[in-house]
Formats: sequence, structure tokens, C-alpha cells
Amino acid sequence: MSVRRLGVALALALAAGPALAGTAQPGPVFHPRGDDRPFSESVQAGPVLYLSGQIGEAADGSGVVPGGLEPETRRIMERMGAALKARGLGYGDLFKCTVMLADMREWPRFNAIYAEYFKPGRYPARSAMGVNGLALGARVELECMAWAGGRHKRGRR
Repeated sequence: MSVRRLGVALALALAAGPALAGTAQPGPVFHPRGDDRPFSESVQAGPVLYLSGQIGEAADGSGVVPGGLEPETRRIMERMGAALKARGLGYGDLFKCTVMLADMREWPRFNAIYAEYFKPGRYPARSAMGVNGLALGARVELECMAWAGGRHKRGRR
């Protein structure tokens, strides 16, 4: 075998190493929303479940729940909880969240409700920012990442 062919064979073997060894990791698993919007409810990549941003959208799809930040936040947490439960997870599995607020002055009110869903001292790492507009005129949006380490439920890719 020529040196060039040996080099090509070695490069191919290294690139395919995990697959040849039978240890290839599956690609991301997409969990669709169940409607025609162009994003998934969540995507599982290895032991991490990436949850799309949630707003306080009413169950009937008629828009954001009325009443402002408090009912929107409670609805967001319900929706986030349902998405986690569908994957065999719970709020305690969340490790990173990002909060987007239409008005940063509402941050303390958001925090008070958000904290109710976690054990004290077991809050996810978090970022919060003020934004200039959210989908459907929402006051707040929350996106999170959860540790699924071993409790992976397969969905549609």
C-alpha cells in the first residue's frame, strides 16, 4: 500500500473511529410541538434536553393568557413542566434558563413566581434580559436546558 493510500485509510479510520468501535452517539432527537410552527418543543442532544422558549400562550392557542406578567409566568411554568414531564423529567432537572422580559421592572415579580417551582438552593443558573418585543405580545419568555443523563426518551428525529 502506498504512503498516500495508507494516509487516506488512516484518516478515514480516525474519522469513523467511534462508529467502527460501536460507540457512536445518536444525533439529536427532535420533539415536535404538534402544530405547524417551525420549531421543536425540545431537542435532545446527548444528556441535555434543550427546551424552546415558552411564553404564556393559552391552551386553546388564542394568544397570551390575559392578566399580565403573573398569569403569563404561571402558564409558562405549566408549559415548561409539561414539556419536561413528556421526557420523563421535572423542574429539578433544569440546570440553565434564560429569561426575556418586555420590561425589566417586572423582574422581581417574575422571580417570586419562578422560585416557587424549585427547591431552595437548587435553582438553575440563569440569565435575564430586557427585550424589545416578544412573540404574540407576551411580557415574558423562558427557555431552559435540562439534564436528561440516562433518562433519554426517544422521539422523532
